[in-house]
Amino acid sequence: MLEVVHIRDYALIDTLDLEFQPGFNVITGETGAGKSVLVGALGLALGARASSDTVRTGADRATVEAAFRVDTPSPRLAMLLDESDIAPDESLLILSRSVAADGRSRAQVNGKMVTISVLAAIGDELVDLHGQHEHQSLLRAECQLGLLDAYAEAETGAREVADGAARLNELKREIEALESDDRDRARQSDFLRFEINEIDNASLTLGEEEELRARLRLINHAETIYTLANTAYAALYESESNAAIDALDAALTALEELEDIDERFGEQRAQASEARARVENAAEELRAYTSRMEFDPDELDAVNARLALIGDLKRKYGADIAAILAHRERASATLASYDNRDESLCALKAEVDATLRETQKKAEALSKRRKEAASDMDARVREALQSLDMRGAEFATHFEATPLCGNGLDKVTFMLSANKGEPLKPLRQVASGGEVSRIMLALKAVFAAQDPVPTLIFDEIDAGVGGATARRVAEKMLLLSQKRQVICITHLPQIAAPAKAHYVALKSLESGRAGAQVKRLTGEQREQEIARLLDGSVSAVSLDHARALLAEFASQTLTKRKGRKK
Repeated sequence: MLEVVHIRDYALIDTLDLEFQPGFNVITGETGAGKSVLVGALGLALGARASSDTVRTGADRATVEAAFRVDTPSPRLAMLLDESDIAPDESLLILSRSVAADGRSRAQVNGKMVTISVLAAIGDELVDLHGQHEHQSLLRAECQLGLLDAYAEAETGAREVADGAARLNELKREIEALESDDRDRARQSDFLRFEINEIDNASLTLGEEEELRARLRLINHAETIYTLANTAYAALYESESNAAIDALDAALTALEELEDIDERFGEQRAQASEARARVENAAEELRAYTSRMEFDPDELDAVNARLALIGDLKRKYGADIAAILAHRERASATLASYDNRDESLCALKAEVDATLRETQKKAEALSKRRKEAASDMDARVREALQSLDMRGAEFATHFEATPLCGNGLDKVTFMLSANKGEPLKPLRQVASGGEVSRIMLALKAVFAAQDPVPTLIFDEIDAGVGGATARRVAEKMLLLSQKRQVICITHLPQIAAPAKAHYVALKSLESGRAGAQVKRLTGEQREQEIARLLDGSVSAVSLDHARALLAEFASQTLTKRKGRKK
């Protein structure tokens, strides 16, 4: 649901922070007070087209933020958020839009920059803004089919058909790949065999390159290694006057005599003895190392040649030996698939036949179920339209047969004739205004259990409506608000009175400059606004009527709540 709206420097609005409530919300106010400005600002946050004309005169940019509580996102919303790498912050989604005075626009969701199309797609899953076609999900063909499937309780069957159609497309692509030009495949087979043979002939082993480079370093530094090792050996063991072993022997003799005098020197004597053993051991290892040093004059050429071969294979097949061997396995697998082409092709075609039969059967059953449900659904929509003073309206679900696809065998279009004698037309072609809002209200009432959009905003729904019809509109909205958040902009007291939260748009004039504000009404303020809606002005009589109307709806609401508890 929509929790908070923050607007700054948008049209007549300087700064506005507005908190909405769950259930039924209404916004009233005099003509020109800024109700439509608020709707326009919300539309901007939901991805509507931006214009620099909306930036308040003298400001650098207009900014709108809308915060939504999303405890359980719809599958499509979850997919959109995942694709955009956006995570709700404690179940909050904040849609932000700013428009600069030069017309440049920026969109964000939870602080992450997104394209306007992504913002609009996310907005479509959060709000149906009736009064602006671009935010009416029921006008979209994919939404109409989805609602019909939900109404028919056929969503599982629809998913199975979609999965079957997707598998058919995948199988057909595999068959097309196998049936590509035989000459191309023959050339590719020869090339793959060449690659495999070249890699196999190299007899590569993992870690070989590192070992070769280590050996190359030894060969290149053999003379230096021999000289340094002999120098170290001589310094440790063979110098005539100052070998380390001789110095340690002298120190050890002195420490032994000291220990005889004072046993506390035993530790130092032991340390010196250990040091002598270590020096002697190191000297012996150096002597053995130099005695084993033998380098074949041809070894340097052999190592360099082997490294050059590995380098050549790396340039062709991968960054290291592991990558080269992996390339060889892939080439072998591809070659095997070529060699088994006929067998694979037969298996794929058999799977296509089986999948097609199964999916066709499921699609036919799905189509039958859709048409049966559509008949009942159409009757309910017509009944809802008549209850909203559209007695001449007709509604029908039009089916167009299609080849088997992800949607099955049907293309579905909701058709409407708003007035008696007029032909049925696709719903998206119905004129905007109060009439289309009432049509949407009727549809929303019928689809209340199936429609995943949590917030409904109705603008101009009361155009040409009054009396008993207005009450029925209010009743429909109350019904919807039990499961959805409903926000309605209205001029009618019959629609405003039953709302859970009532807001008023007000004109303002500061420093000779026009502005607009919206505030929530309670108590006497609300009674006065209902009185104004009833009579055009506030008087003792209109106040009495307003209190009676509010009390009547409050009593009806209480009675319904008690009935639900029973």
